[in-house]
Amino acid sequence: MTKTERAHRFKIGQTVTLSPGFGYARNAGASYKIVALLPSNGAHYQYRISSSDERFERVAAENELTLRAWQ
Repeated sequence: MTKTERAHRFKIGQTVTLSPGFGYARNAGASYKIVALLPSNGAHYQYRISSSDERFERVAAENELTLRAWQ
């Protein structure tokens, strides 16, 4: 990693929530697990996230996620 690069803020297995205001109004506050670290979309790192309440995985940018206070 060069000095201009930075690491992903979240790690696989951590629990996060979707931040309101990114088109996730219905799902804001729901818990998701980080299942994969993805490359940057040009501005923010991306993550593959999964919820036990959904039968599919989502991709969300780092700025769209908040670390859940309890793990």
